[in-house]
Amino acid sequence: MLNEPYVVHDPSAGYDPLNYAFPPMGNQLYASPVVMEWAHEIKKYVRGEEIVVPPGKYFAMGDNRDHSLDSRYWGFVDRDAIMGRPFFSLLVGRGQQRRLRQSSFLQRLKSVVDTLLHLPQRTRWSRMLRIVH
Repeated sequence: MLNEPYVVHDPSAGYDPLNYAFPPMGNQLYASPVVMEWAHEIKKYVRGEEIVVPPGKYFAMGDNRDHSLDSRYWGFVDRDAIMGRPFFSLLVGRGQQRRLRQSSFLQRLKSVVDTLLHLPQRTRWSRMLRIVH
């Protein structure tokens, strides 16, 4: 496991075992957003406390891990699926994790209005228009 003393978790995000201990050890159960095929397949790639990424694949991590559904949840990315590399960050906001597919039209509309109303407060201004290294 990688020691990351610089990580600051969002206490409002709730506990997610894949956010604090990845890869999962033993027969650890998965949280609901994990793609079922990946939940069964991941064990083939765990060696001790590490995950081994096969050739031609990439492990994609979101930059806001408390609110990112990334390779921890859906698996590796094929090299052929990568079209380029990022140049700079255009708009960076604080994530408000929502399950849009599981909500009604009215709930989604309220969510969009809420996002627009609070955009100035939720924007991470110090990260905007920064060149990605």
